[in-house]
Amino acid sequence: MRCPECGSEEKGKFCARCGAALTGAPRRCAACGAGYEAGALYCGQCGEPTGNRPVKPATAYLPWVLSGLALAAFAVAITLFIRGQAATRAPGMPPTGAVIESQGGGAPAGGPPASGMPSAVELASMSPREAADRLYDRAMSTDEAGDHARAQFFAGMAIQAYAALPPEESDLDARFHRGLLQLVMDDPEAAAAESSALLAADPDHLLGLVLVARIAEQRGDQAARRSAYERFLGALPAGLVSGRPEYEMHDGLLETEAERAREIIGG
Repeated sequence: MRCPECGSEEKGKFCARCGAALTGAPRRCAACGAGYEAGALYCGQCGEPTGNRPVKPATAYLPWVLSGLALAAFAVAITLFIRGQAATRAPGMPPTGAVIESQGGGAPAGGPPASGMPSAVELASMSPREAADRLYDRAMSTDEAGDHARAQFFAGMAIQAYAALPPEESDLDARFHRGLLQLVMDDPEAAAAESSALLAADPDHLLGLVLVARIAEQRGDQAARRSAYERFLGALPAGLVSGRPEYEMHDGLLETEAERAREIIGG
């Protein structure tokens, strides 16, 4: 007997595939009493729903399956990156890119490679901010090494990680990181939004001025770059004694930028 619901050939009183009764009794509308074909969704006479549910093909669920697989793949990529690519930090070292700034953006001289394996204890205790900062470190050090395409891969992951941070963890240091990452992504407009936020908090913010100078450099605007560096050098003495934690975390970068600014302005 052919099942009136799914059309499969079955034996017995109920369909083994969908559970529908195989009695062969005619189906009638509960509202008007008119008969209707098996599998009909609405009565042909009065439009009353029959209570049958449409059978979806397996392909209808494909977008959801692909979305789930993509999300799982991203989670695995983050995990593998942290386990196999991020640098192990020295005790007490802040997770803010200080590793790469000891030489203005590259790996520390004579130190371990940036792909060192972090300890299991470190992985277990890593916060979302620490994971974002690890991705930032990797993106910047890879870009400094000249592998721009791979650096953009890590930068994209880092930008997403910073975007997911709670508001209390998205401080000025995080904004500076996002600005530099946007420059790695060749998006000076997005970087300019981060520099504007930094300078809105403090018009003489050293990291905001560094970001403005780097944005101008990427745009090829030498006048704007020189102006930003002039403001940077003017604000540098007071900034260095201000005690801002983000300045202490980026002391190597600030020193490098000061040397670069003096060369440009003096040249």
